[in-house]
Amino acid sequence: MSGVLIHDGRRNGHRKWAIEAITNGYADGVVLSPFATPRVTVPRHPSASELSKDVRAAGGEVIFDPMTHARFLPGTNKTGFYDAWDLWGPTGTCLDDTTAQVAHIERVFEHQSQIRAPHLAPTLQLQTPHSDNSSRALDMARVARGLDKGAWQSLVGTRAFWSSGPHLDAYVGTLSSLRAPVWMITVANEIVAGQVPDLTDTAAFAGLCRTVHSLSLRSRVILAFGDFAGLPAIAAGADTLGSGWDRGQRTFDPLSYRENSDDSPRRPASYVTHGELNAVLRRDTADAITRWDASQAERMRGGPMPPTDNVERMHHLQQLRRAVMDVAPTGATRQERIDALRHRYATAAKDFDALIPGLPRIVRESDKEAWVINPCKILETYATSEGF
Repeated sequence: MSGVLIHDGRRNGHRKWAIEAITNGYADGVVLSPFATPRVTVPRHPSASELSKDVRAAGGEVIFDPMTHARFLPGTNKTGFYDAWDLWGPTGTCLDDTTAQVAHIERVFEHQSQIRAPHLAPTLQLQTPHSDNSSRALDMARVARGLDKGAWQSLVGTRAFWSSGPHLDAYVGTLSSLRAPVWMITVANEIVAGQVPDLTDTAAFAGLCRTVHSLSLRSRVILAFGDFAGLPAIAAGADTLGSGWDRGQRTFDPLSYRENSDDSPRRPASYVTHGELNAVLRRDTADAITRWDASQAERMRGGPMPPTDNVERMHHLQQLRRAVMDVAPTGATRQERIDALRHRYATAAKDFDALIPGLPRIVRESDKEAWVINPCKILETYATSEGF
């Protein structure tokens, strides 16, 4: 199954919106998390069992990601739902030896089986291919395969990990020998500022694309928390992006796993997705583009202006899924994927070149850089390294 998966969230309408998106063909399933979905139903939050049944009834895929790497982040304390899952053995949150690893992985697999989700192995966040954590993550992957030869595997790394060049490639080669049917890959951000993706580290994201390329030769690859920033990974061989409606679903944000010391209500800024620009712009910017040229604005959005944020949720997923399928239609070769994404970026660049002088101080060069130039650099760096 390819397309878009909705990452878990704690919004009151999460189940309703997810089912609506899957039913309408804007998304292909969900990724549940013990941090966001309770083991036992509580007010306004259905249990994982209930939610998974509803998603499957709508024709969607269900994945339960144990998010072990997030549990070990400094500052993680949003564990109200998490602790009730009882994912750890007698030694607690410890993975220092095989006994502790087996206890944790067995409990993860047990809960996944209970909700009829595939066995997705837990992992740790990696900052370098040569560290205690990288060795431990490899040990955990081998334990998971020993428990279930068909287990899916996870790989989570920071930008430093993805930019480690030949060391990264050698580590990924070892992982590839596990012959996992599916890999779920995550770029772990240390800081997330705002809604615009930070793709300035070309070497890191090109390394990510090389990893996707290598693993996809024999496995399905899902890029978790990918959103539009993940399109180069689709060109490299991934078939699915993780996304959603909030920042913590579209990108891996460590703050999602911390209790907020200020729980006062906030009104989030409103945004509108412009599918042809591969971009998500503020609503006031979208309004200005419409006043500038209504017909071009509709083309750039990929449809009518979403009148509310509720409609924008579905519009965003629809445009993202359309982009994934445009870059990677069934049967497309890697060269065809790369060429399709090159074409998307070239079209978006021309549109930004018209918008920037047409709407000075509203649409800026920095918008084009974030949404087109930086991801295009990543694509070309990866493509050149692989001879495309």
